[in-house]
This record gives sequence, structure tokens and C-alpha cells, in this order.
Amino acid sequence: MFPESIRIAVCGDEAVGKSSLITSLIKENISESQVNNVLPPITISKNDYIESLQELPEMGKQQSQPRARKHKGKAELLRLQTLNSKEVSDIIPNTTVVTDTSASDPGNLQKELKRADVIWLTYSDHYTYERISLHWMPMFRSLGVNLPIILCANKADLSPKSSWKNQNAEEFIPLINEFKEIEAGVRCSAKNNYNVVEAFYLCQRAVTHPISPIFDAKEGNLKPGAIAALKRVFFLFDTDQDGYLNFDEFNELHKKCFRVAAAESDFNDIVNYIDSKICQDLLSAPKSGCISEDGFVLLNKLYAESGRHETIWCILRANHYTNSLSLDDKFLFPHLDVNLNSSVELSPNGFRFLVDLFIKFDKDNDGGLSEDELNNLFRPTPGIPKLWIETNFPSSIVCNEEGYVTLQGWLAQWNLTTFLSYKTTLEYLAYLGFDAGNSIKALKLTKPRKCRQKQGRIYRTSVNDKNIYNCFVVGAPRAGKSSLLDSFLHGSYSEVYSHTKQPRLVIKDIELRGGKQCYLILEELAESEGAILENQKRLDECDVICYTYDSSDPESFQYLVDLRQKYPHLDEIPSVFAALKADLDKQQQRSDVQPETYTRDLFLNSPLHISSSWTSSLHELFIQLVDAANKPQSATPGLEFNNAAVDQENLKHLMMAGGALGIMALVSIWMLNSMRR
Repeated sequence: MFPESIRIAVCGDEAVGKSSLITSLIKENISESQVNNVLPPITISKNDYIESLQELPEMGKQQSQPRARKHKGKAELLRLQTLNSKEVSDIIPNTTVVTDTSASDPGNLQKELKRADVIWLTYSDHYTYERISLHWMPMFRSLGVNLPIILCANKADLSPKSSWKNQNAEEFIPLINEFKEIEAGVRCSAKNNYNVVEAFYLCQRAVTHPISPIFDAKEGNLKPGAIAALKRVFFLFDTDQDGYLNFDEFNELHKKCFRVAAAESDFNDIVNYIDSKICQDLLSAPKSGCISEDGFVLLNKLYAESGRHETIWCILRANHYTNSLSLDDKFLFPHLDVNLNSSVELSPNGFRFLVDLFIKFDKDNDGGLSEDELNNLFRPTPGIPKLWIETNFPSSIVCNEEGYVTLQGWLAQWNLTTFLSYKTTLEYLAYLGFDAGNSIKALKLTKPRKCRQKQGRIYRTSVNDKNIYNCFVVGAPRAGKSSLLDSFLHGSYSEVYSHTKQPRLVIKDIELRGGKQCYLILEELAESEGAILENQKRLDECDVICYTYDSSDPESFQYLVDLRQKYPHLDEIPSVFAALKADLDKQQQRSDVQPETYTRDLFLNSPLHISSSWTSSLHELFIQLVDAANKPQSATPGLEFNNAAVDQENLKHLMMAGGALGIMALVSIWMLNSMRR
């Protein structure tokens, strides 16, 4: 957004009327006997400025309609249309400081130029006009001053009124075309208070709604950055994605950008005018009663050419663009206060938005996003997130037979993104048009996970509102880890062994007992296993570890024994042991202790015997992994009270249930005997 306060430096040769302009601005008229003293800085509030607009003298209201420029300049040369109070209030800063300067005091002049946001450069005759290009502009550049400049031809009262209009074009055009810093020119009279308020507004507008970032003076066209931004805005409001804005879509854009509904008659006039220009310029063929993307860009080009670039900025800023034509960081990365032991997940609002997005861009309704559909979906963004590429998207999710991203896989990928980097999710939801006040509404925080201590061991407490669980899969080479991930994702695996070098992630939703659904991430650590297991931050992100070994390989289990001895801190993480390749002949493990004994000594369940060809065993493993993550105290290694406490709790429930049944039986017998009597 534009700044709350701006500073205007009034510059020019001696006796051109700088002080008189400032005095006229705040007093409406000046005394004939006023001397050319340098005035102190003047602060003008928004309310004072609005009042001055309402009290403009008749001379200042003449010729108030904007004129489209016939040359390829950068700004409107004549007057602005007189604005009403509400419009002015929306587009000017709260306070404006106007500072007077003197050419005879270069030290103070340089000081004020360094503090200024815009320069009000004034001249009054042919000599001082020539000095603009010969002295003032070279001096600004030599000082490194890169500020917008508004030219002011003062003392218009000394020239015939009939010549004002022609003189504007004759004088300003050469300077505006030569110096890109000059944004606009206006003829004023401090004595008659002619155009003084409007010149002041031009200075404000040069800061709050600059023309230079959006319009190329030499080319006479919108700059690429502005075109890209406007195309993104068009894309977001083209809700049916047919490449055109109908009246309803245009009305939504109008309400968001200008806070009022659009009139259908005005819309039709705009469509007819654009269609005539498009046909004349041989652009894209128009669609009856609609605005195309080319037409929308052309419309904004016309706004820039006619000096109405406030309209363009209203559109851009309502959609969170800054003066550099980039999206505001506060919009892309809103602050989210996350507890150290909490995790971030998608909220129902986030799920709903992503489902609607998938349906909108699945043009052929085949239940999958093709490469073209996916690229079209990500058009208003910098492209597919870098994090997705790093996690081998789309190999990390469920795809259909054609390799297209399914809705199931689409939602899973966003859950993975949110789990790994919620800031990436916030950024891309903003790019994609989630604007329900704040993209934070698309996310939710889980309750913080706490730790307890029992029998000298640390264990985690349950977090009952989590829906995403992260599981590290570790084990000896050739134990079957990659096949386990493939079977989890696709229900099948390859018999050909392929060594996994880089960590690999897959995510999928699973249904738990009772019908509840959640997302499980399986991460094969591969050659980065040691570095990851030594990284406390990564371990904090891990909800459960799946220790795998090849039950048909006698050397496989010892790897896990050695691994756990090397990293004793893994005892703090819930654990599940799995004997893979159970469909092959089971072998006695060449280890100091056999798997069943080892897990029993850790007060854990015996290893699950799993085979990728046994679907039921796979599903049981995945459910047990989630159960262990969801109830950490029941699966923390070495925590003796876990299973005993569970058994005691189960026994207690059985005894209570048995007692209740016994009482019910006695009551039934008593009632039966009573009836017989």
C-alpha cells in the first residue's frame, strides 16, 4: 500500500513563485506585497486537503476533464478530473509535508532532496523553462536523486487565458519525453489559485500511484510486469476459466477493487469499446458480451494513456500488489504463531478451497489433472513449488493409470507441503487466490505435544487433534523399504532391486478403525539416515519409527540392533518393528537376540510379519504405525508400564462390564419371578 505520509520538495530558480504556490495552497490567495522568503515546512492533513478541493474557485474548476494524450508520453499533461471527497480519501496519504527550498542555498537544497518523496519543480518564463533541461535535471542526476518530478508552469495569470491549453502541450511534451523522471506537467497561477490544489495532488499521486512502474513512455505501452500482474488478476476472477470475464465476474472484480457494484450498462459500454479496439488492432477475437484477457489489458493501457492510472493501481493494490509490482510479503507470508511442539495442518476452509480448485481445472472431468491442466492451474504462481520438485512430485502421491494427479493425491500433496513447510502453503494459496481475509484461515494448529518422564525415561503424550503422521522407515539395505513405500502408495511393487540414494517421501490417506481418516507420510532415509537421525529437529518432526528387516535374510535384524545402540536417543520416539518379505522362508537371525525377544525386552509388540503380496498385513502395519504415533505411551521403547497399564486398563473395563452384566441378569430374574407371582 502507499505510505501514510509523504514529503514534497518545491524546487526551482529564484522568483519563480515557489513560496507563493505553497502560500496559495494553504491560504487560497496571496498578498501582492508578499516577499520571496523561504517558508518553513508545512504539514497538510488529508481532511484539510479534502476541504480545499470542495472550496476550489471557479477558475480552478475550468477544463477539469482529463485529456487523452496524443503523444507517447508518460503522464497526463493537462488537468485531472475533479475528484469527490470519498475518492480522494481513498487514494491520498494521511499527511503531506511540503518543504520550500532556495537555489541560493545548495546545502539545504540537497538535504531536502534526500528527505523528499517527490519534487515539485517550478518555472515561470522562457529563461527558467530552459533551465529545467540545462541545470535542474542534470543537477538532480548528478546528486543521484531518483524521484518522480511534477513540472509546474507558474504565473499563468500573466499569459492570455486562451493560450493556456496550447502552451501546456507545447512546453511539457519535449521535457516529459526527454526525462523519464518527469511524470506530469501542469500550468498554475499562485495569484489566482489556479490549478494549485491539482498540482499538489499530482505530486501526491506521483508517490502513491506512480506511472513509471506500469507504463513505458518510449514504447507507449504497459510494462511487462504490469501486464503479468493484470493477467493474473484477470485469471483469478475468470471463475469458470473460459478465458473471458462476463458481467458477474467483472462485477466481483469491480466490488473488490472499487468497493461498489458495477452497472451493467457501463459494462456493456466498456465491452463495445474494447471490441472495437480489438478488431481495429487485430487482437484476439472478441466474445459477445464479455471481456477477453487481451481486452482487459487493453482497457488498462487506455487508462494509463489518459492519465487514469489510479484505476490501474486500485485494481493492483486490491489484489495485494506493491509499487514494485510484486505481491506484498505480508499477503504471501502472513505471520502465524506456531508453538514449538505444535504442527500445522490444513483447515476445512483449506480443504474446501483445494477441492474446488481441482474441480475447476479438471476440464475434461476425468478425475485427474493432466500436465497441461496442472500448468494452467499454476499460471498465477511462480510455477510448481520447489518443495514439490524436491519431494519427487508426482511420484510422492497417488496418480491414475495415465499418471495424472488424482484428487486423492492432490490433497495428499498439499498435506505433505503443509507438514514440511506451511509457509510454502500460505504463499501458494495466496498466489492461487485464497483471499478469505487471510490465507491463515486455510490452516489450523494442532495442540502442542508434551513430554513426560516415567521410570527415568522420557515419553511423548497423545495429541488427539492431529491428522498427519510422519513415519521414518529404517532398516538394512535390501530389507524391502522401497517396496514397502511402493505397496503403500500403489498397492504393487517392482521385483527389481534399485538402491535408494536420496531420502524418499510418499503420502497417502488411510482409514483407521472406526472410519476416521488421516494422512500417513512414509519417509525412507536412504544414505542420509545417519545425518537425519542425528538431527534433533528432524527427529522432532517424526511421530513414529518403523524398524524393518528382511525375515528371510539372517543378517538383516542385527543392523537394527546396531543402529539403536548407536543412537540411544531414538528410545524417545514411538516404534514399530516389521518383519518384511514374510511370504519367503523365515530365517533364524544371526544376532545376539532374536526379534521377538528383543521387542519383548523393550515392552513393545512383537514384529509384524509383512509381505507386499499380503494386502491385509500391509494395512494392519499402517494402522499400527498411526496408533503408535497417536498413542505414544503405548509404543515407546523401554517404557514398562505401557503394556502393563494397557492390560490393567483392559482388565478393569472387563471387570466393570462383567459386573454390569451380572447386575442386569439379577434384575431380569427378579422381574421374571415377580411376573410369575
